[in-house]
Amino acid sequence: MKLAFHLGRVYTLSLAEILSVLTRRGVEYEITGLFTEILIIKTNQVLDVQSLQKRLGGTVKIMRVADELTKKLPDDYVNFTLKKYLTPQNLKKLLTEYKGKVQFGVSLYPLSYKVNLRNQNKNVGMDIKHLLQENGVSSRLVLPEGNSLALPSVAVTNNHLLEKGAEIDLLVSETKIYIAKTLTVQDFSDYGRRDYQRPIRDSRVGMLPPKVAQIMINLAQYEPDEKNKGGYILDPFVGSGTVLQEAMLIGFKVLGSDISQKAVNDAEKNLDWFRTRYKLPPHKFELEVADVGKISKAFPDKKPLAIITEGTLGPTYAKEPNESEMAKNFEELSKVYLSAFKEFKKILPKGRTVVMALPAYRVRKGYISFPVVDKILKLGYDIQDPISQETVTKYGFLKVTPRKSIIYDRKDQIVVREIIIFKVK
Repeated sequence: MKLAFHLGRVYTLSLAEILSVLTRRGVEYEITGLFTEILIIKTNQVLDVQSLQKRLGGTVKIMRVADELTKKLPDDYVNFTLKKYLTPQNLKKLLTEYKGKVQFGVSLYPLSYKVNLRNQNKNVGMDIKHLLQENGVSSRLVLPEGNSLALPSVAVTNNHLLEKGAEIDLLVSETKIYIAKTLTVQDFSDYGRRDYQRPIRDSRVGMLPPKVAQIMINLAQYEPDEKNKGGYILDPFVGSGTVLQEAMLIGFKVLGSDISQKAVNDAEKNLDWFRTRYKLPPHKFELEVADVGKISKAFPDKKPLAIITEGTLGPTYAKEPNESEMAKNFEELSKVYLSAFKEFKKILPKGRTVVMALPAYRVRKGYISFPVVDKILKLGYDIQDPISQETVTKYGFLKVTPRKSIIYDRKDQIVVREIIIFKVK
């Protein structure tokens, strides 16, 4: 089978997560297509896409590739190439059987910077609508708004496309068109609930989005299975508890600590709410007030599988700080991070993982990264490639930094997150 994944906004991070989860689950696959929004894989294994969609924080949609067509010319319009393909028999492969008025949408995804798909959704959609009409089928066409080429998950969900028809996806390269059908979409309402409905939200200390926390957990490549029974995910900068709630939802037991009593109290309220809201079993989390520099004494009888955390990011800024201010912040934070990684070595055996979001600064010429990483490596750590070097080299648009990290940021941020996977040597 061929599956396509609609990657999130920070597509390199989304890709790293998908490949980590597939690898951890023992899925043998081949990448047959990749661009900034789309990953296409071929596998001989049958995958539970519903379960996979819930596990992936960075994937917007999962699609099944039904067919592929060869374009005669690179600049051919999509509807021109599809002309002979669009038959009642082929449409049956794409549309869900529904007795009422069929609801369907058309999304286009370029697989190359050279592919221009502007204003082509409507032409394809109307061709399909006319074909359905000729065969006595009443239908409603849903198209992306404005200049967008693809429908967002909210439009697919709110228009009930998967239940009452289909979202038809056309993945277009210079030479081919992959014809796909959306199987699942990200549950945007549930992510909103996990973020905004928690009892305690404190924007002053920064808040890791649940999707990013989920991605970081997946990058560690552990499963809450019998082999790991008794193992825990540890977050020693627990904050409001976002990492721990996402780990609990996956099925892990969790440990959290923070030097701030308020943070621990907030995390406890949030996790109690979360456990009740999602009907999770009791005894899933333990929290302590503890300095990260003494974390080995906080849970003396517990052995974490991995440490997943967003460390202290330092001051926030509305505009770019000067170099001396950034250097001063890094110097002060270095003491905390070096103390933390010395302690991590005491509780993590060789080969175990620390997935951490470190502070970096967005400046006019790019990013300024936290120089403490070189010192951390000297304590006995390696950095794991989030995506294989072979893949990064083959697809030059992937944004993995020279030190094997991935930046997660938004346009309005000066202080950004640099996500790194450390391995204990």
